[in-house]
Amino acid sequence: MEQAYLSDFLRTRYGIHAAAVRFLREGGGTSYLAETAEKERFFLKLIGPAFAGTARRSASVMRYLEEQGFPVPKTLLTTDGAALPEIREDGETRLLLVQEFMEGEEPDLTARAEEVGMLTARLHDLLEEFLGDPVTRGKAFFIGRYLDFLRKKRYPRLSAYEELGGMLWSRTEGQPTGICHGDLHRGNLLETSDGRIVFLDFDTVCRAPLMFDVSVMCDMTDYFRLKQKDVGLTKTVYERFLSGYAEARKLTRTETASFSDWIAIRHFQLQATILELYGIDCIDEAFIDRQLEWLTQWLSVMGTDSKA
Repeated sequence: MEQAYLSDFLRTRYGIHAAAVRFLREGGGTSYLAETAEKERFFLKLIGPAFAGTARRSASVMRYLEEQGFPVPKTLLTTDGAALPEIREDGETRLLLVQEFMEGEEPDLTARAEEVGMLTARLHDLLEEFLGDPVTRGKAFFIGRYLDFLRKKRYPRLSAYEELGGMLWSRTEGQPTGICHGDLHRGNLLETSDGRIVFLDFDTVCRAPLMFDVSVMCDMTDYFRLKQKDVGLTKTVYERFLSGYAEARKLTRTETASFSDWIAIRHFQLQATILELYGIDCIDEAFIDRQLEWLTQWLSVMGTDSKA
């Protein structure tokens, strides 16, 4: 889409006079940076029909959190109050999201884990009152999708994954659920120049065990190669995170003891999502073998903690 068209749309629908609109990236939509002559900057995202439902849910959650004073980017509304106005061009309808542009970097979680824990507990508390109806995620999503892909690939060690997935779910099944961020890794946090921590990207909001959010955030391991120093760092960050989380919200002993199981489940979940996006042939048998070795090693190192 022509940047000039977006500039005109911003002027007529938002009252924003953009001097320049610059392409940023593709991914779940097309992102741009708009800047006025006064150096005000705005983040724009054009969202196609395939992601329209996700975008509406995400915008609804972020608007709710913003109204509650939770640190998320501010969503700008059109002059008639729309958060996601439609743009029609060449027979296709897309949605436009406009937010304040926030500069910053990924926070040092080793230094700020306790604060992030407090904010995550507050997020979970606020989402309990959210009136939306997000999708519910269970065993089929977290474990079953990846097993289905392995069956399609005729992976010869499928039974090892089936046994591992069944064991992991049996140890976590029945835990308290709530509305989760759904992809709460540290890359979805932003530390601004004034030291604030802002939560980003609510496209994967879902109802699921709350320990999924907690574990994903505290995972400091290398996804591809497990290193002992990362295991120690992960334990340290988790302890600090829990001390902050517990100030606002309590987790049961069963929940906190399942930390290592949820990190293993995250590998099932994330690998399935990658295959959905990039196709079943984006990984080979050797990679699947290495992931199985990673999981086996991880649970061996963390076994005592996971059974506490």
